[in-house]
Amino acid sequence: MRRVGHADLRLCTGPVPHYKQIVQLGGALVEYMVDELGPAETLRRFSHPIWFEAMASAMGFEWQYSGATTVTIRAIAEAIRGREDELGIRVVGGKGEQARTADKIPEELRDPDIVTTKVDSALVQDGYQIYFHSILYTDSGEWVVINQGMNVGERLARRYHWSWDEGRFLNDAEAIAGKREKRVLDLQAKSSKEARKTILDIVRDESPRKIVYLILSLRRRPGQRTLADYGIGGTVKVEYMPFEFRIPRRINEEALRTAKNAESFIELIKTPGIGPSTVRGLAFVASLVYGAPVSWKDPVKYTYAFGTKAGKPWMVEREEMTKAAAFLRSAIEEAKLGDKTKKRALERLSRLV
Repeated sequence: MRRVGHADLRLCTGPVPHYKQIVQLGGALVEYMVDELGPAETLRRFSHPIWFEAMASAMGFEWQYSGATTVTIRAIAEAIRGREDELGIRVVGGKGEQARTADKIPEELRDPDIVTTKVDSALVQDGYQIYFHSILYTDSGEWVVINQGMNVGERLARRYHWSWDEGRFLNDAEAIAGKREKRVLDLQAKSSKEARKTILDIVRDESPRKIVYLILSLRRRPGQRTLADYGIGGTVKVEYMPFEFRIPRRINEEALRTAKNAESFIELIKTPGIGPSTVRGLAFVASLVYGAPVSWKDPVKYTYAFGTKAGKPWMVEREEMTKAAAFLRSAIEEAKLGDKTKKRALERLSRLV
Protein backbone atom coordinates (compact mmCIF):
# COMPACT_ATOMS: atom_id res chain seq x y z
CA MET A 1 0.00 0.00 0.00
CA ARG A 2 2.45 2.56 -1.26
CA ARG A 3 2.03 5.96 -2.84
CA VAL A 4 2.32 5.43 -6.58
CA GLY A 5 3.21 9.03 -7.42
CA HIS A 6 2.14 12.64 -7.52
CA ALA A 7 1.67 15.48 -9.99
CA ASP A 8 2.12 19.24 -9.58
CA LEU A 9 -0.63 21.60 -10.76
CA ARG A 10 -1.51 25.29 -10.74
CA LEU A 11 -4.26 26.45 -8.40
CA CYS A 12 -7.25 27.73 -10.34
CA THR A 13 -10.73 29.09 -9.68
CA GLY A 14 -13.78 29.83 -11.78
CA PRO A 15 -16.64 27.96 -13.43
CA VAL A 16 -16.42 24.88 -15.65
CA PRO A 17 -18.76 25.65 -18.58
CA HIS A 18 -18.74 22.09 -19.93
CA TYR A 19 -19.28 20.30 -16.58
CA LYS A 20 -22.38 18.51 -17.92
CA GLN A 21 -20.31 16.97 -20.70
CA ILE A 22 -17.59 15.96 -18.21
CA VAL A 23 -20.21 14.06 -16.21
CA GLN A 24 -21.52 12.39 -19.36
CA LEU A 25 -18.13 11.37 -20.71
CA GLY A 26 -16.67 10.46 -17.31
CA GLY A 27 -19.60 8.20 -16.52
CA ALA A 28 -19.41 6.54 -19.94
CA LEU A 29 -15.66 5.97 -19.59
CA VAL A 30 -16.01 4.33 -16.18
CA GLU A 31 -18.92 2.19 -17.38
CA TYR A 32 -16.96 1.09 -20.45
CA MET A 33 -13.82 0.28 -18.44
CA VAL A 34 -15.72 -1.72 -15.86
CA ASP A 35 -17.38 -3.70 -18.63
CA GLU A 36 -14.07 -4.31 -20.41
CA LEU A 37 -11.59 -4.56 -17.51
CA GLY A 38 -13.61 -5.18 -14.37
CA PRO A 39 -13.90 -2.95 -11.26
CA ALA A 40 -10.44 -3.74 -9.79
CA GLU A 41 -8.45 -3.01 -12.95
CA THR A 42 -10.52 0.12 -13.59
CA LEU A 43 -9.65 1.33 -10.10
CA ARG A 44 -5.96 0.57 -10.61
CA ARG A 45 -5.85 3.03 -13.52
CA PHE A 46 -6.92 5.86 -11.21
CA SER A 47 -3.88 5.21 -9.00
CA HIS A 48 -1.41 6.29 -11.69
CA PRO A 49 -0.90 10.07 -12.01
CA ILE A 50 -0.05 10.15 -15.72
CA TRP A 51 -3.07 8.05 -16.68
CA PHE A 52 -5.31 10.24 -14.52
CA GLU A 53 -3.83 13.38 -16.11
CA ALA A 54 -4.53 11.99 -19.58
CA MET A 55 -8.13 11.16 -18.63
CA ALA A 56 -8.73 14.66 -17.21
CA SER A 57 -7.19 16.22 -20.31
CA ALA A 58 -9.39 14.08 -22.54
CA MET A 59 -12.39 15.54 -20.72
CA GLY A 60 -11.37 19.12 -21.43
CA PHE A 61 -9.01 20.15 -18.64
CA GLU A 62 -5.62 21.75 -19.01
CA TRP A 63 -3.33 19.13 -17.51
CA GLN A 64 -1.52 21.61 -15.25
CA TYR A 65 -4.53 23.02 -13.35
CA SER A 66 -5.85 21.87 -9.97
CA GLY A 67 -9.43 21.48 -11.20
CA ALA A 68 -8.28 18.48 -13.22
CA THR A 69 -8.39 16.63 -9.89
CA THR A 70 -11.28 18.10 -7.95
CA VAL A 71 -13.79 18.51 -10.77
CA THR A 72 -12.95 15.20 -12.45
CA ILE A 73 -13.46 13.19 -9.25
CA ARG A 74 -16.66 15.07 -8.44
CA ALA A 75 -18.01 14.52 -11.95
CA ILE A 76 -17.29 10.79 -11.86
CA ALA A 77 -18.90 10.46 -8.42
CA GLU A 78 -21.99 12.25 -9.77
CA ALA A 79 -22.03 10.18 -12.96
CA ILE A 80 -22.12 6.81 -11.17
CA ARG A 81 -24.36 7.88 -8.27
CA GLY A 82 -27.16 5.36 -7.90
CA ARG A 83 -25.29 2.80 -10.01
CA GLU A 84 -22.60 1.81 -7.52
CA ASP A 85 -24.04 -1.68 -6.98
CA GLU A 86 -24.21 -2.27 -10.72
CA LEU A 87 -20.67 -1.05 -11.44
CA GLY A 88 -19.03 -2.31 -8.25
CA ILE A 89 -17.17 0.99 -7.71
CA ARG A 90 -17.84 3.73 -5.15
CA VAL A 91 -16.37 7.24 -4.88
CA VAL A 92 -16.28 9.15 -1.59
CA GLY A 93 -14.65 12.44 -0.58
CA GLY A 94 -14.01 15.95 -1.85
CA LYS A 95 -13.16 19.34 -0.34
CA GLY A 96 -13.90 20.64 3.17
CA GLU A 97 -16.41 18.56 5.09
CA GLN A 98 -16.69 16.12 2.19
CA ALA A 99 -13.05 15.17 2.79
CA ARG A 100 -14.10 13.48 6.04
CA THR A 101 -14.61 9.98 4.70
CA ALA A 102 -14.14 7.71 7.74
CA ASP A 103 -17.86 7.31 8.45
CA LYS A 104 -18.75 6.78 4.78
CA ILE A 105 -16.56 3.78 3.99
CA PRO A 106 -16.30 0.17 5.22
CA GLU A 107 -14.43 -0.22 8.51
CA GLU A 108 -11.64 -2.27 6.90
CA LEU A 109 -10.74 0.70 4.67
CA ARG A 110 -10.47 3.26 7.45
CA ASP A 111 -6.86 2.40 8.26
CA PRO A 112 -5.43 3.01 4.76
CA ASP A 113 -7.76 6.00 4.38
CA ILE A 114 -6.27 7.66 7.48
CA VAL A 115 -2.65 6.59 7.06
CA THR A 116 -2.27 7.69 3.43
CA THR A 117 -3.42 11.19 4.31
CA LYS A 118 -1.16 11.29 7.38
CA VAL A 119 1.83 10.35 5.22
CA ASP A 120 1.02 13.02 2.62
CA SER A 121 0.54 15.73 5.26
CA ALA A 122 3.01 14.84 8.02
CA LEU A 123 5.72 12.50 6.69
CA VAL A 124 6.24 14.31 3.37
CA GLN A 125 6.40 18.01 4.25
CA ASP A 126 6.72 19.73 0.90
CA GLY A 127 4.90 23.01 1.57
CA TYR A 128 1.52 21.72 0.38
CA GLN A 129 -1.45 21.55 2.77
CA ILE A 130 -3.98 18.79 2.02
CA TYR A 131 -7.39 20.28 1.14
CA PHE A 132 -8.90 17.57 -1.07
CA HIS A 133 -9.18 13.89 -0.13
CA SER A 134 -11.02 11.10 -1.91
CA ILE A 135 -11.12 7.33 -1.79
CA LEU A 136 -12.41 5.10 -4.59
CA TYR A 137 -13.09 1.47 -3.70
CA THR A 138 -14.70 -1.73 -4.92
CA ASP A 139 -17.10 -4.03 -3.12
CA SER A 140 -14.33 -6.66 -2.93
CA GLY A 141 -11.98 -4.36 -0.98
CA GLU A 142 -9.63 -2.80 -3.57
CA TRP A 143 -9.07 0.92 -3.02
CA VAL A 144 -7.33 3.99 -4.39
CA VAL A 145 -6.74 7.22 -2.47
CA ILE A 146 -6.24 10.55 -4.25
CA ASN A 147 -5.17 13.52 -2.14
CA GLN A 148 -4.43 17.06 -3.28
CA GLY A 149 -2.59 19.78 -1.39
CA MET A 150 -2.15 23.49 -2.04
CA ASN A 151 0.77 25.86 -1.65
CA VAL A 152 -0.99 29.21 -1.38
CA GLY A 153 2.19 31.28 -1.60
CA GLU A 154 3.28 29.67 -4.86
CA ARG A 155 -0.31 29.20 -6.13
CA LEU A 156 0.42 25.57 -6.86
CA ALA A 157 -1.34 22.29 -6.13
CA ARG A 158 0.15 18.80 -5.85
CA ARG A 159 -1.75 15.56 -6.24
CA TYR A 160 -0.81 12.28 -4.53
CA HIS A 161 -1.94 8.80 -5.64
CA TRP A 162 -2.14 5.63 -3.53
CA SER A 163 -3.12 2.07 -4.45
CA TRP A 164 -3.99 -1.03 -2.45
CA ASP A 165 -1.57 -3.20 -4.44
CA GLU A 166 1.59 -1.08 -4.55
CA GLY A 167 3.79 -2.39 -1.75
CA ARG A 168 3.81 -0.63 1.63
CA PHE A 169 3.05 2.77 3.10
CA LEU A 170 6.75 3.58 3.54
CA ASN A 171 10.08 3.31 1.66
CA ASP A 172 9.76 5.61 -1.37
CA ALA A 173 7.09 6.45 -3.91
CA GLU A 174 7.13 5.56 -7.59
CA ALA A 175 5.92 7.00 -10.93
CA ILE A 176 6.32 10.61 -9.76
CA ALA A 177 5.76 13.51 -12.15
CA GLY A 178 5.94 17.24 -11.55
CA LYS A 179 8.10 20.16 -10.41
CA ARG A 180 10.82 19.14 -7.99
CA GLU A 181 11.13 21.27 -4.85
CA LYS A 182 14.59 22.18 -3.54
CA ARG A 183 13.90 20.91 -0.02
CA VAL A 184 11.28 18.42 1.18
CA LEU A 185 11.27 16.68 4.55
CA ASP A 186 10.60 13.10 3.44
CA LEU A 187 10.31 10.67 6.35
CA GLN A 188 8.63 8.02 4.20
CA ALA A 189 11.74 7.56 2.05
CA LYS A 190 13.91 4.46 2.29
CA SER A 191 16.87 6.64 3.29
CA SER A 192 14.87 7.89 6.31
CA LYS A 193 14.35 4.37 7.70
CA GLU A 194 16.88 4.87 10.50
CA ALA A 195 15.26 8.20 11.41
CA ARG A 196 11.84 6.53 11.69
CA LYS A 197 13.29 3.88 14.01
CA THR A 198 15.01 6.55 16.09
CA ILE A 199 11.83 8.61 16.38
CA LEU A 200 9.88 5.54 17.55
CA ASP A 201 12.58 4.78 20.14
CA ILE A 202 12.59 8.39 21.35
CA VAL A 203 8.83 8.46 21.85
CA ARG A 204 8.86 5.09 23.63
CA ASP A 205 11.87 5.67 25.89
CA GLU A 206 11.93 9.39 26.71
CA SER A 207 9.41 11.30 28.79
CA PRO A 208 7.09 13.55 26.74
CA ARG A 209 8.33 16.58 28.68
CA LYS A 210 11.96 15.85 27.77
CA ILE A 211 11.03 15.37 24.09
CA VAL A 212 9.28 18.75 24.06
CA TYR A 213 12.33 20.34 25.71
CA LEU A 214 14.70 18.78 23.14
CA ILE A 215 12.62 20.03 20.23
CA LEU A 216 12.06 23.55 21.54
CA SER A 217 15.73 23.89 22.54
CA LEU A 218 16.67 23.58 18.88
CA ARG A 219 15.00 26.96 18.28
CA ARG A 220 17.74 28.60 20.34
CA ARG A 221 20.49 27.23 18.09
CA PRO A 222 19.83 28.86 14.68
CA GLY A 223 23.50 28.80 13.68
CA GLN A 224 24.10 25.11 14.32
CA ARG A 225 26.36 23.51 11.72
CA THR A 226 27.61 20.33 13.39
CA LEU A 227 26.52 17.76 15.98
CA ALA A 228 29.52 18.53 18.19
CA ASP A 229 27.51 20.92 20.38
CA TYR A 230 25.44 17.98 21.56
CA GLY A 231 28.47 16.02 22.75
CA ILE A 232 28.61 13.91 19.58
CA GLY A 233 32.03 14.06 17.98
CA GLY A 234 32.76 14.83 14.37
CA THR A 235 31.63 17.48 11.91
CA VAL A 236 28.51 15.95 10.39
CA LYS A 237 26.92 18.51 8.07
CA VAL A 238 23.40 19.58 8.97
CA GLU A 239 21.12 20.84 6.21
CA TYR A 240 19.82 24.38 6.64
CA MET A 241 16.04 24.36 6.99
CA PRO A 242 13.78 26.35 4.65
CA PHE A 243 11.63 28.96 6.39
CA GLU A 244 8.49 26.84 6.18
CA PHE A 245 10.32 23.98 7.94
CA ARG A 246 11.37 26.02 10.97
CA ILE A 247 11.47 24.43 14.42
CA PRO A 248 7.88 24.23 15.80
CA ARG A 249 6.90 26.70 18.52
CA ARG A 250 4.52 24.28 20.23
CA ILE A 251 4.47 20.49 20.59
CA ASN A 252 1.48 18.35 21.61
CA GLU A 253 2.85 16.78 24.79
CA GLU A 254 -0.35 14.83 25.48
CA ALA A 255 -0.22 13.24 22.03
CA LEU A 256 3.37 12.12 22.71
CA ARG A 257 2.19 10.55 25.96
CA THR A 258 -0.55 8.66 24.11
CA ALA A 259 1.89 7.51 21.42
CA LYS A 260 4.30 5.85 23.89
CA ASN A 261 2.52 2.53 23.39
CA ALA A 262 2.76 2.61 19.59
CA GLU A 263 4.02 -0.72 18.25
CA SER A 264 5.19 0.65 14.91
CA PHE A 265 5.96 3.93 13.19
CA ILE A 266 2.62 3.74 11.34
CA GLU A 267 0.82 3.34 14.67
CA LEU A 268 2.76 6.35 15.95
CA ILE A 269 1.65 8.72 13.18
CA LYS A 270 -1.94 7.50 13.46
CA THR A 271 -2.08 8.83 17.03
CA PRO A 272 -4.52 11.78 17.27
CA GLY A 273 -2.56 14.99 17.75
CA ILE A 274 0.62 13.75 16.04
CA GLY A 275 0.57 16.21 13.15
CA PRO A 276 3.12 17.84 10.83
CA SER A 277 4.70 20.08 13.50
CA THR A 278 5.27 17.27 16.00
CA VAL A 279 6.60 14.92 13.31
CA ARG A 280 8.91 17.66 12.01
CA GLY A 281 10.21 18.33 15.51
CA LEU A 282 10.86 14.64 16.12
CA ALA A 283 12.69 14.42 12.77
CA PHE A 284 14.96 17.30 13.77
CA VAL A 285 15.78 15.64 17.10
CA ALA A 286 16.47 12.31 15.41
CA SER A 287 18.78 14.01 12.91
CA LEU A 288 20.50 16.73 14.96
CA VAL A 289 20.69 15.07 18.36
CA TYR A 290 20.95 11.37 17.53
CA GLY A 291 22.55 11.57 14.09
CA ALA A 292 19.90 9.56 12.22
CA PRO A 293 19.87 10.57 8.53
CA VAL A 294 16.69 12.17 7.18
CA SER A 295 15.88 12.59 3.49
CA TRP A 296 15.54 16.17 2.23
CA LYS A 297 14.97 15.19 -1.41
CA ASP A 298 11.63 15.70 -3.10
CA PRO A 299 9.98 12.33 -3.89
CA VAL A 300 8.81 13.65 -7.28
CA LYS A 301 3.06 13.83 -20.90
CA TYR A 302 -0.31 14.68 -21.28
CA THR A 303 -3.04 14.45 -23.92
CA TYR A 304 -5.95 16.51 -25.22
CA ALA A 305 -8.88 14.93 -26.97
CA PHE A 306 -11.65 17.56 -26.98
CA GLY A 307 -9.81 20.85 -26.28
CA THR A 308 -9.81 22.69 -22.93
CA LYS A 309 -12.05 25.21 -21.21
CA ALA A 310 -9.36 27.90 -21.57
CA GLY A 311 -9.08 27.36 -25.32
CA LYS A 312 -5.53 26.01 -25.22
CA PRO A 313 -4.75 24.36 -27.56
CA TRP A 314 -8.39 24.80 -28.66
CA MET A 315 -11.81 25.38 -27.10
CA VAL A 316 -13.76 22.47 -25.65
CA GLU A 317 -15.88 20.68 -28.26
CA ARG A 318 -18.95 19.89 -26.16
CA GLU A 319 -20.87 18.20 -28.94
CA GLU A 320 -17.95 15.87 -29.68
CA MET A 321 -17.70 14.93 -25.99
CA THR A 322 -21.40 14.06 -25.98
CA LYS A 323 -20.97 11.95 -29.11
CA ALA A 324 -18.01 10.09 -27.60
CA ALA A 325 -20.00 9.33 -24.46
CA ALA A 326 -22.91 8.05 -26.57
CA PHE A 327 -20.56 5.86 -28.62
CA LEU A 328 -19.06 4.26 -25.51
CA ARG A 329 -22.49 3.57 -24.03
CA SER A 330 -23.80 2.10 -27.28
CA ALA A 331 -20.70 -0.12 -27.52
CA ILE A 332 -21.46 -1.49 -24.07
CA GLU A 333 -25.15 -2.06 -24.76
CA GLU A 334 -24.51 -3.75 -28.11
CA ALA A 335 -21.82 -5.97 -26.57
CA LYS A 336 -24.34 -7.12 -23.96
CA LEU A 337 -26.58 -8.21 -26.85
CA GLY A 338 -23.75 -10.12 -28.47
CA ASP A 339 -22.53 -7.55 -31.00
CA LYS A 340 -18.97 -6.54 -30.03
CA THR A 341 -18.13 -4.75 -33.28
CA LYS A 342 -17.64 -1.31 -31.72
CA LYS A 343 -15.58 -2.65 -28.82
CA ARG A 344 -13.32 -4.58 -31.18
CA ALA A 345 -12.92 -1.41 -33.29
CA LEU A 346 -11.70 0.48 -30.20
CA GLU A 347 -9.27 -2.33 -29.43
CA ARG A 348 -7.83 -2.16 -32.96
CA LEU A 349 -7.53 1.61 -32.68
CA SER A 350 -5.63 1.33 -29.38
CA ARG A 351 -3.18 -1.16 -30.94
CA LEU A 352 -2.68 1.19 -33.91
CA VAL A 353 -1.90 4.13 -31.60
